[in-house]
Amino acid sequence: MRRRSTTARSLIILSLLPLLLASMVVLTPAAPVASATEEAEANTEANSEADADGNDKADGSEDAGNNGGAAGDQASDPTGQSPQEPPYTAAPLPTAQIDGVAWGQLVVGDVVYVVGSFQNARPAGAPKGQQEVPRSNILAYDLNTGELIEDFAPTLNGAGRSLAVSQDGKTLYVAGEFDKVDDEWHSRMAAFDISQGHGTLISSFSPVFSTTVKDIAVAGDTLYAGGYFTTVNGQQRGRVAALKASTGELTDWAPSVEGPNAQVYAIEVSPDRSKVVIGGSFSSVNGSNQPGYGMALLSASGGELLPMPVNDTVRTAGEHAAIFDIAVDDDGFYGTAYSSVGRLDEANLEGSFKADWNGNLVWLEPCHGDTYGIAPTKEMVYTVGHAHSCETIYGFPNMPEVRKDGSHPLYVRAMAFTNSPDITIRSQGVVDGYQDWSTSGYKSPTIVGWYPDLEAGKVTGMSQAAYKVDVTDKYVLMVGEFIEADGKVQQGIVRYPRRENQRTQPPEGNADTLAAKAEVTTSGSVKVSFTATWDRDDPTLTYSLYRDDETTPVATEKIGDTRWALGSHSLEDTGCPAGEHTYRLVVSDPSGNTITAQTSSVKVSKDAKNAQAAKDADKQAGQDGNDQANNADQADGSDKDGENN
Repeated sequence: MRRRSTTARSLIILSLLPLLLASMVVLTPAAPVASATEEAEANTEANSEADADGNDKADGSEDAGNNGGAAGDQASDPTGQSPQEPPYTAAPLPTAQIDGVAWGQLVVGDVVYVVGSFQNARPAGAPKGQQEVPRSNILAYDLNTGELIEDFAPTLNGAGRSLAVSQDGKTLYVAGEFDKVDDEWHSRMAAFDISQGHGTLISSFSPVFSTTVKDIAVAGDTLYAGGYFTTVNGQQRGRVAALKASTGELTDWAPSVEGPNAQVYAIEVSPDRSKVVIGGSFSSVNGSNQPGYGMALLSASGGELLPMPVNDTVRTAGEHAAIFDIAVDDDGFYGTAYSSVGRLDEANLEGSFKADWNGNLVWLEPCHGDTYGIAPTKEMVYTVGHAHSCETIYGFPNMPEVRKDGSHPLYVRAMAFTNSPDITIRSQGVVDGYQDWSTSGYKSPTIVGWYPDLEAGKVTGMSQAAYKVDVTDKYVLMVGEFIEADGKVQQGIVRYPRRENQRTQPPEGNADTLAAKAEVTTSGSVKVSFTATWDRDDPTLTYSLYRDDETTPVATEKIGDTRWALGSHSLEDTGCPAGEHTYRLVVSDPSGNTITAQTSSVKVSKDAKNAQAAKDADKQAGQDGNDQANNADQADGSDKDGENN
């Protein structure tokens, strides 16, 4: 290594020493103001550290004062909500309504068939009792317009529960609690010819079930049924049966479903038609309760019980609990669960799950609160129910919300998740009566920021909203007993469109909830602090700060705070001239919906601006001095190198 002469460098530094000393004084302001980004990062770190401490205390594995452990945890904590934009809006479209509860729906082409317990239908927006037309437990509406189809008006003398369509799309099957259709005897099941119109009753199709059929599914010329019945066409069948779809004749397929409250709520067939999956409140199938407790995977040909490892994990059944809904796709089957038991030996899940066609668990979503319906796509899964805590997957905890009649516990009536095992379930948020899924490292999907607003109804006495959800390439469709959607009258039926060229929901809140406040900093800039808000169908919002009447923002930031973790933030106007100013904080979503908050006026003094300008000049001078010293050093080194060569 060659040594460099320091003579030239020392002379330069000595000549610049007065300037360097002056600059050091102004490079340390008494009260530095952090940028909005820095404050957001600090808040995120603080929240993550608090979460980590909470986990440590709950687990008992770390001392609360062990900051090293907390710092390691916070770096890997999920945010609780995916940043991806939901494919569908949470803004409901005008759709035909009913005066009761809807239990099932089915899309056939551009027609949506709906069954339930209702006596009348009415147009979108019409209050109950106005503009009603008779529809007895079944109706059809246009998928794209939402308008009631006038030439389909059969009468069921009891509730409709489920619908299915034949493989060729020409026959519509209806099941439920009725025993007459248009005054013809059809005991809990009927068929309609839809090949030449919206539906003509097929009188010759008339199987006889002893009592309620709750769900049906068609595969080829076989129609599978599940419910509460014990005989079909005069022959014994234990809550499940298979018929010839063309004639209604009973087949030999006869699994046995047992238990003190043995009912089959859901039945579906695998895409390759080789397997039938059932869910319900039953406690055993073909004499087995593992698998067979609340769910079973059956051979479609012989009815034999097939392996189902997911049933070793999800154990929900009994008199007050059940697997409520089943959905299927090429990758596997999905189930939802409800429970009012509070005993883990009887029911351990209220959320949803996915399993592959070998019965192996893929992911488990353990939000607290009954889940009724589920509809998957390749990337997303949509559920309905009344989730009130998803804290174990870093989502919302038990918290209040304010509705029209006052403050209530938060019940999220419809949600979306990624269709993938993204998050390791944690113990934080587990309370008495709920399973701690964290002990086995189970994985959950991530919450997606899509939160339609439904007002619960009281038709059933259970104060619920939606019971069934389905998804098409254009819409998410829901039915149930809700009475409002997005604060407007919309009873029992609702549609939500894909977001392309459609209005989305605006950010929640108003100027008061933003609580924007402007203050002059010691450096002469203006900082506007505020509380972030959230949006029902946009996870990230843009916050723009405008000075006076200017149309170009002086500061902008994108913020993705969730409903359950709204933080304090600030934006700063660093180029504000001296004088009196007001500020507008505009929050916008990607569709252009906005809310605006106006601040009180603030006065920026000339002295503060002059002082800041002097500091900036001194800082620049100090930097220039450093640059000169560095340049001289480089020149000196270069010369010496030349001398030594």
